[in-house]
Amino acid sequence: MIRQAIAFYCIALTMSGFFVQEPALCQVPLSFSLKQAQDYAYENNYDLKNSRFDVEIARKMVKQNTSIGFPQINAGADYSDYLQLATWLIPGEFINQPGKEIPIQFGSKYNFTFRATASQIIYSGQYLVGLRTAKAFLETSRQKMMKDQMDVRDLVTDAYITFLIIQENVRILDSTYITVSQMVKEAKEILRNGLIEDIDVDQLELNQSNLEATLMNIKNQRLVAYNYLKFVMGLNENQQIVLTDNLNYFLSSLGYDALMSQSFDYNRNIDYKLLKKQQYMALMQYKLSKTSYHPTLTAFIGFNENAQRNSWNFFQAYQPWYMTSSWGLSLTIPIWSSGIRKYSVDQARLNVEKMKVLDAKTKVALSLQLETQRNEFNNYYRVFLNKQKGLETARKIYDKTVAKYRQGISSSTDLNQKYNQFLDSESEYIQSLMDLLKSRIKFSKLLEQV
Repeated sequence: MIRQAIAFYCIALTMSGFFVQEPALCQVPLSFSLKQAQDYAYENNYDLKNSRFDVEIARKMVKQNTSIGFPQINAGADYSDYLQLATWLIPGEFINQPGKEIPIQFGSKYNFTFRATASQIIYSGQYLVGLRTAKAFLETSRQKMMKDQMDVRDLVTDAYITFLIIQENVRILDSTYITVSQMVKEAKEILRNGLIEDIDVDQLELNQSNLEATLMNIKNQRLVAYNYLKFVMGLNENQQIVLTDNLNYFLSSLGYDALMSQSFDYNRNIDYKLLKKQQYMALMQYKLSKTSYHPTLTAFIGFNENAQRNSWNFFQAYQPWYMTSSWGLSLTIPIWSSGIRKYSVDQARLNVEKMKVLDAKTKVALSLQLETQRNEFNNYYRVFLNKQKGLETARKIYDKTVAKYRQGISSSTDLNQKYNQFLDSESEYIQSLMDLLKSRIKFSKLLEQV
């Protein structure tokens, strides 16, 4: 009935022109399992959208560099109108006036030239190495996008789990708050009968007030976690979502034994593979710098058509145009650059050596990281089992103390002590659960092979 009423309300608002004022009420929540949330983020996360653009840019760069080796054709036109023709001095002997220099002007007032040229690289070391470098850059961009996808996947997982853990914290404290509130009502009734002191009621009300403040804070954290999850998924801030996986799903798929026994291969680690690509790029840059010593050979062909007029009649068919054409080869040989090429090659070679050092450092760092993550995951797993059992025990103790307090067997001091003990156990359990699941994300990512 409620869904029908909301649907009818939305239709009515649409017909009246006020539908846009109530978008949240008429919006159907979207349901997401973790896998569905990750798949949605792959298509809509803001950073991944830019990663896809980066790959496309790299692809265009390869085509751009490839095109340099194809024929290049250009055309143009030149027009000049001499306001005053140039004056030249010629010997007077040319016109039977020996001993004099005669100033004359010759040329045409209006000049128009159309030209077209085509060129083709025959050999260029820089072109060949540059093309290989561009292709390597494209592959690096693809691997970078793969890493970005893994990062976004783990961000979604982390945000998904965080929301569920906070939700579980709210659930536990909500049930405790109901119990405490009920005890406050009962204590006030007992106080009216004169069977307990008012300090006992005050203590219970203080517990209720403190728990209420804690719940308000945690519910605010839940809202923040909810909005952050939508952000990393790339969802509109007004879109409502429902999570269909629960914490039992994540605990059952923890895979403790499999993770602890899984082997590790540097060469299939995404970060190390990206480093190897950077090494290759540094090597290509070194080779590219050495090609500055290579000659470049280019072929060309050109056509010019020009007209010279003393009156503006360029487009009259009977007026002549004069054609000029030529072809040739252009060879450029580097000879002396005062050390520019040498120092450029030296810098590129040193960058290659730096990458070798970084390679060794990364291997050591990954080994240490692996050992740290394995020990951390194992420790968090053991702590979680301990805190889980501790919470169950603290809950039993608190429930039994509540029952005894209601029967008049237990004191308010004892009840308050067991209440605080339970809250501490609950807080420690939630923290251990958070630590375990987040450690699992980092550990499994480090072991992941691509």
